[in-house]
Amino acid sequence: MQKLLYFIVHFLFWTTFAALSWMSISANPGEIGFLSANPEAAVLLGLWGIINFYAFYGYFQPLFLDTRRYFSYLIVAVSFSAVMSLVFVGGFWLLYPEFRAFATQKLLEGVVGSFLISQCGSLLRGFISWNQNLQNKTALENQSLRNELAMLKAQLSPHFLFNTLNNIDTLIYRSQDEASAMLIKLAGLLRYMLYESDGKEVPIEKEVEYICQLTELQRLRFEHPEYIELKIDSTANELTIAPLLFLPFIENAFKFVSKPANMPAIKIHMDVTDQLVRLTCQNYFSPEKEDTKEMRHGIGLANARRRLELLYADAFDLQISTQDNLFEVDLSIKMT
Repeated sequence: MQKLLYFIVHFLFWTTFAALSWMSISANPGEIGFLSANPEAAVLLGLWGIINFYAFYGYFQPLFLDTRRYFSYLIVAVSFSAVMSLVFVGGFWLLYPEFRAFATQKLLEGVVGSFLISQCGSLLRGFISWNQNLQNKTALENQSLRNELAMLKAQLSPHFLFNTLNNIDTLIYRSQDEASAMLIKLAGLLRYMLYESDGKEVPIEKEVEYICQLTELQRLRFEHPEYIELKIDSTANELTIAPLLFLPFIENAFKFVSKPANMPAIKIHMDVTDQLVRLTCQNYFSPEKEDTKEMRHGIGLANARRRLELLYADAFDLQISTQDNLFEVDLSIKMT
């Protein structure tokens, strides 16, 4: 596609060059008569234009302008135009005696014309270089973005896995049946995390199902069923979203929750429409514990915010607050 664009630009330039040259020649009957009698002179004129154009397109522009030697470039451009004009006029003077009648006029025109043609070559080469640099920069930024997202996502999964394995280790001594049930649910979650969340986006129902399974998995840790309150209201069927986007907030609640005065200890509410996805997650905590700062500003929440910035830029609103011993996350994402 880029090569086609460059071909079209070159074609348009030379079409314009031919048209302007013909208009200039047509304004002078003497020149029309000269070219009619010497048609090969038109070929030489075209060759002169090609040399001017591609000398700067392929050599002088990269040599001087790309290296920011602007003054040297100006000296070379003026000198080259003067020399090319002298060569052009001198050659025609020797080859065509009838040309000598308007040789003096053509000398100045040749300097101006050579300079303009050569600058068109530099301009076109500059445009192509700028476009290629822009394409390369975009490709590098996209690759960097993909690498950073992969790194952030990789940091989330092991964190959840290690915590869950610790829970299973504790349950083995308390209830093998519960530990077995937890392993089965963990296998389902890992299947989703490893095989179904590799894409850029997943259907929202998959993410909702994942949150439900995660909550049920964590619910086995607690004696009271009402310890966790999960409410999901979804009216969107075709919506897609980045996978595992809500994991760090929910996992953070389970990691730092403490026994509350009133149940539930953890509230997870999720509202899904075609225009907006909103997650509110609350958990009680003990302000006296040393890990309270990690709960508020830990690497998991920092990575989650970074993923949101990379994936949804100005389309999300994340509010994290504490009131007394209640920690709350309120995340809204506008879907387009």
